[in-house]
Amino acid sequence: EACVLEKGRCRIEVMKANIAYKFELMPTREQKRIFAQAVGCRRFVWNKAIELQKRCLEQAVPFLKYTELAGRLVLWKKEDDMLWLQEAPSQALQQCLMDASAAIQAFKAKKKGFPKFQARGDGDSFRIPQVRPTDWDEANGRVRIPKAGFVRFRKSRPIQGKIKQMTVSIECGHWFVSVVTEMDFANDGPRRPGEVGIDLGIAQTVTLSDGTVFQLDVESIKKHEKQIAVLQRQLCRNKEARQKLAKLGKANPFDKREPSRKRRRLKAKIQNHHRCIRNIRRDFMLKTAHTIAQKYGWVAMENLKLKNMTKSAKGTVEDPGRNVKQKSGLNRSLARVAPYGMRMAIQWALFKADGRLILVDPKYTSQTCPKCGYTSSSNRPTQAHFGCQLCGDTENADVVGALNVLKKSRTGSVRPSSELGNKSAAGTVLFFAS
Repeated sequence: EACVLEKGRCRIEVMKANIAYKFELMPTREQKRIFAQAVGCRRFVWNKAIELQKRCLEQAVPFLKYTELAGRLVLWKKEDDMLWLQEAPSQALQQCLMDASAAIQAFKAKKKGFPKFQARGDGDSFRIPQVRPTDWDEANGRVRIPKAGFVRFRKSRPIQGKIKQMTVSIECGHWFVSVVTEMDFANDGPRRPGEVGIDLGIAQTVTLSDGTVFQLDVESIKKHEKQIAVLQRQLCRNKEARQKLAKLGKANPFDKREPSRKRRRLKAKIQNHHRCIRNIRRDFMLKTAHTIAQKYGWVAMENLKLKNMTKSAKGTVEDPGRNVKQKSGLNRSLARVAPYGMRMAIQWALFKADGRLILVDPKYTSQTCPKCGYTSSSNRPTQAHFGCQLCGDTENADVVGALNVLKKSRTGSVRPSSELGNKSAAGTVLFFAS
């Protein structure tokens, strides 16, 4: 949402943006029990609603609307075997039904598949849509949560804007509260005159057109991935051993809904390693984006189609793929770097700093000479080296890609010279404005 205000001779665009803050809660043992009960009630209501909608789908009758589901929720709370639903925040259960209705609408529009049932650990959280000013005591570092009262949280930074809603969630045994606020931003154009192009890669995570390189700590991530692989094998052996004992009649049948103590511990260790990986990646993204946004007001990046780039190369039985193992490793490296997350972090940092992000077509950015404009796949014989076959210019390949991205953002479009044309005329086909 945006509006334009007149300030003297300047036109300032005022935009409303939603900002999310996440803080770690410090609940007591009783408050943890209340949170866990609310999460379980929400999951039960979700599964109950999806079961009703699935029955409607099988019987070929119209799906239930939110108002009908909300009426069913009132009846569920009155049943003798479901009186415990009254102990959960009513708004959280109503928001759960809204989410279920939205998922059904997305299924009807053929945007997503039919919603699935949720098990313990699948997005354990509940949302409170109405937050009063008195519920958020920022001065004393505490927040009022329905049924639990005031809960202390780690105040890592001040909150700006009007609080709209909050969500309580659990991650690796730690409870968090996420707050969404709404505030106004006045964008009157880039304040910093600097401009830069960015090339995202695997060997060098972020390369700027001025030669600056920001490198993600990939080795630490790989160490956690190795530990995850070891724990996953132990988890698989735990399941196989339980199934063998069940066949011999020495144990109950394996049921993932009732995991053993050892299985719960293994899953908790795996989740903790994944959390460490997310923290490493997120820390790198936010710090890198902040550094770029504070120095440059015009930033150009490639508009990468990651879904196409990470498509599997296995093929089919009739037409099997080639170099499947190498493509799987490349896809794994791309997922480790998370280019789209890096792009969103830079976009948000530039938005706060009144900067501008330009997305350009990534075609031929790594094969085009930034000086003469000659385009050829032979210009880049290796991953790191770039050598123009026409003018002889040599440079780091990632820096060349960043320079071409910046020049594309200035001109708007680029028509590469043909590799099949003669080399004497190839340099005059492609022109970049200085």
